[in-house]
Parts: sequence; C-alpha cells; structure tokens
Amino acid sequence: MNKLQLDDFLPYHLVVSADLISRSLSKIYSKYGLTAPEWRIIAHLQASEGLTPSYIGYLSNMEKARVSRALVLMSKKDLIVRTVDDSDKRVSHIVLSESGHQLFLKIEPEVLRWNTRFSDKLGREVYRNLLGALKDIQTNCRDESYFS
Repeated sequence: MNKLQLDDFLPYHLVVSADLISRSLSKIYSKYGLTAPEWRIIAHLQASEGLTPSYIGYLSNMEKARVSRALVLMSKKDLIVRTVDDSDKRVSHIVLSESGHQLFLKIEPEVLRWNTRFSDKLGREVYRNLLGALKDIQTNCRDESYFS
C-alpha cells in the first residue's frame, strides 16, 4: 500500500506555493488599502471592458459570496462602476472607475517588478515551463470530466 508523502504530493506544493506568493504580493497591494480579492478583481477588470460578477468569480476562482463582498467594498471605495444589463435587469456589468484605473496604474509597475525578480530567481526557462504547466493544470482542473 502506498502512503501519502507530502513532499511528493503536487496539491500540497501548489497550495503552499500559492500561499507564499499571495503573502508576498499582498505586501504590494495592501499598501494601497486593497485586499487579495479586491486586487484580483481589479487585475481582471483592467484587462476587460466589463465583466459580470459571476464571470469575475469564474476567472478568479472565487466563490460568489467572496466576489460580492469584495465588489461592495470596492464600490464604497469608488473603484468600480456597476451598470445594469439592458436586456436582463438581473445582470450587472462591472468596470473600473477612473480612480480604480488610476490605482491599478500605481500598483502595476510594482507587481511587474515583483514578477521579474521572481522569474529571475527561478531562471527564465524554468519560469516559462512552470507557467505553462500551471496553465495546463488550470485548464485540466476546470474540465469536469477530469475528475470522473
């Protein structure tokens, strides 16, 4: 019978690595009064022309309630603008407000420098391979048949 060895267990290393990276990056965006969910939402909104809360949840892998709480806080901070869909009043579309966009522009160079330092420490080739492998993992894990 095989025994679980955490040192050889990919999910363990992914969770620990994600937590360490998240804590390191939080030192950047928390200086600007953002939580991790708020930063993740801003980063996704910056790259789009408006997203629904449910799609934000899908992209960021956050539960609906967590997205909703973050959007309420972001609205109070005037970081987002919410508009109601003309064809379906139950659906709202979220975009960054001008102040949300300006905040992103302040944070962006710092997170890019962090990412460059991280990739330099790993080595460019290892970094590119790791990034590709993580994208493959995300794609496979989102495919429900993967777990069948």
